[in-house]
Amino acid sequence: MKGNRFAIGATLAAAVVLGGAWASGSGAAPHTAKASSKGGIVTYAEQPGASPTYIFPLYSGAYSGDNNITALQPLMWLPLYWFGHSNSSKATINYSLSMANAPVFSNGNKTVTIKLKHYVWSDGTTVTSRDVSFWMHLMLADKNDESSYAPGDWMDHVVSMTAPNATTFVINMNVAYSPTYFLYNDLSVITPIPQHSWDKESATGAIGNYDNTTAGSKAVYKYLNSASMSLSTWDTNPVWQVVDGPFHLKPKTGFQVTGQVIMLPNAKYNGPNKPKISELEELPFTSATAEYDALQSGSVDYGYVPTTDIGNIAALKSNGYAIDPWYEYGMTFAALNYANPKYAPLESQLYIRQAMQTLINQKAYIKSLLLGYGTPTYGPVPIFPASSFLAPAAKKNPYPYSVKAAKKLLTSHGWKIPSSGAATCQKPGAASNECGAGIAAGTKLSIPFEYSTGTSAIDNEAQAMQSAFASAGIALTLKEAPVNTVVTDAFACIGKTKATCSASSTAISLLGSPDFTYIPNYYPDGDILFGCGASVNMGGYCSSTVDAMIKQITTGTTASSKVAMDKYQLYVAKQLPVLWFPNSAYQISAISSKLGGVTAQDSTGHIYPSTWFLKS
Repeated sequence: MKGNRFAIGATLAAAVVLGGAWASGSGAAPHTAKASSKGGIVTYAEQPGASPTYIFPLYSGAYSGDNNITALQPLMWLPLYWFGHSNSSKATINYSLSMANAPVFSNGNKTVTIKLKHYVWSDGTTVTSRDVSFWMHLMLADKNDESSYAPGDWMDHVVSMTAPNATTFVINMNVAYSPTYFLYNDLSVITPIPQHSWDKESATGAIGNYDNTTAGSKAVYKYLNSASMSLSTWDTNPVWQVVDGPFHLKPKTGFQVTGQVIMLPNAKYNGPNKPKISELEELPFTSATAEYDALQSGSVDYGYVPTTDIGNIAALKSNGYAIDPWYEYGMTFAALNYANPKYAPLESQLYIRQAMQTLINQKAYIKSLLLGYGTPTYGPVPIFPASSFLAPAAKKNPYPYSVKAAKKLLTSHGWKIPSSGAATCQKPGAASNECGAGIAAGTKLSIPFEYSTGTSAIDNEAQAMQSAFASAGIALTLKEAPVNTVVTDAFACIGKTKATCSASSTAISLLGSPDFTYIPNYYPDGDILFGCGASVNMGGYCSSTVDAMIKQITTGTTASSKVAMDKYQLYVAKQLPVLWFPNSAYQISAISSKLGGVTAQDSTGHIYPSTWFLKS
């Protein structure tokens, strides 16, 4: 969720503003695009407050943001299967950029055979099926820390794995899966990693085959995870220099903890689209305003226009920038914390969630606050960009804006709404006309709401939401924080219960927009987000009905999975495990006329700097 724009997953990173705009610890000014015999240097703007925080391409939900999994890791370590296209916005399989041919399903869809293409690591070693098994061993040993894991899913049903030869890898399961689902949501997460270089238990340890045992896999994962969290050593640790993608970190000066990334072409890269530029610089910014100042000065080749500066687009165009809104395949929502012992009794009531949802005026937010650069979110399957997964009925808002409807929902359940201030529970109890289980008489309908700073549109939405909620007796106490902090807080009670989650933990969180993208799980079945105990189920929402629907989606035939998907999305849209919010464009991109090779902006959030070039 980058969201997601920021998506779920980044942790707090330091940021220092130099020259009023650019955050860097190097003290050097950002480069501008310029011609050179080696191809030139291109600068790319990171989202405000969302610089890279995790480099190891086996990550937990807290690190699964675009800042890590689209703009950093896949430029160095290629996923087994690539989804998205540099010349199309479709979030579909792209075999031309994949490391493997189409998977072959057999044994009643319980066996999957994968044939690797020829790729090499930057040290000249060939990528083999052993590198796939290495990733799989680490993932299965620590699946609870893998961002796409949900209890009972495919990771729990792998009974064996074999590598008959260097280019063939076979997975055997005891459950049959829909081939489309398994490709889009399961095989999509696999990233081969260099076993010959990374299979060790410490920085000074010898390379071995430790991953062949669960204990050994855990030890290797622990080391690599620790190395990944040591941001200051990314560009000096030789582990991260062994890559198979088109780029690698510039040794010694390739990463600053403030977020500046400098990448050089991988001389050994043998895949499609070999880099034409000599250097890629990803620049961090503490706010969208700071980034726009840099854009105006010409310090950024590929940046974005804040919504507050849309009126200046004509000036940017006259200065040689092409303007193109970039939408990702995802959704925006405010996450609810069902484990918070103080606020869970309120948020667990469907009628209260319904009242809150009817007070979110998505149409007005898109028109007035996003200035038209937005699309509505009505449920778990994105309305835009369009896909074959969206049910026609899911295009209609089940909870249109209505203060009157919100008040009726509350008063009919025993709440007294004053002329100002928070409503008070007058009828405690669990009957249909009472406040609900766990809500005592005299309870105030007052809830804290944390949202991310750095984007004026989100701040404006939070203010509008507070005002609308107040009109129906729901008092929101607003708290703003850097996006990385909001994400950390939102995940603070994941896996906890009301007995173990702190009452001071966040109750409602708005991470960004969109704050969840279907990356790298491209089939929108919701298992990792709304499944009981799922890895990125921040609030702890759990429904046996939803879990049963997800199971039907994942294990059925292609036809039955489609039917189940339609039922699932309509049900979840109305059950409101989260509060649906409109998606803003990931960014309104501003691309320098000096930069060529940028075609369609990928709805999966990937960037394709290996196709970019500087025009003469």
